[in-house]
Amino acid sequence: MQLSDLLDNNDNREIDGKKTRLKVTNFMENQYQQLKYLANTSPLQSVSYDNIKVQTSQSNSIESKTIKQLHAKEYLRIIDDCINSLDDIKKTIFKARFIKNLYYWQIEQISGYGHTRMYELLNLGCLEFAQKLKRLTDIDLLEYKE
Repeated sequence: MQLSDLLDNNDNREIDGKKTRLKVTNFMENQYQQLKYLANTSPLQSVSYDNIKVQTSQSNSIESKTIKQLHAKEYLRIIDDCINSLDDIKKTIFKARFIKNLYYWQIEQISGYGHTRMYELLNLGCLEFAQKLKRLTDIDLLEYKE
C-alpha cells in the first residue's frame, strides 16, 4: 500500500463548499440527532406479564437493538472526534451552530467575528469536518463541482 492510497489523495475533483455545507447541515440536524437518540435509548424493557403472547423469532430483538446502540455510540464517538479535531475557532462555531443550536447573532457574539467572517469559518469548518468524516467512516458528505 502506498501513502497516496492510505491518505486517499487520488481524488482531484474540486469540492463544492456550499453544497457540502448544506449536506453537513442536513446530516447534523437529522442523522446526528437520530444517532444520539439510538445511542441513548435502552434496549432493555421492563417485563410485563399482561397479555403474554408466545412469540417465536429467528432473531434476538434485544441483541439486535444492543448492537445498533453500540454502532450508534461508535459513530457518535468518531463524529465528536472529527468535530474536536477542528481548530479552536472553527470548533467553537461548529458546535454553537450544530450542537447547541444557537442563532447566528449569538454565534457572532461568542466567536467575536462579524457576520461575514463567521459564515466563512462555519463553511470551512463544515468542509474540514466532511473531509475528516469521509476518511474515518463510510459517511460521505462531500459534494463536488461539475
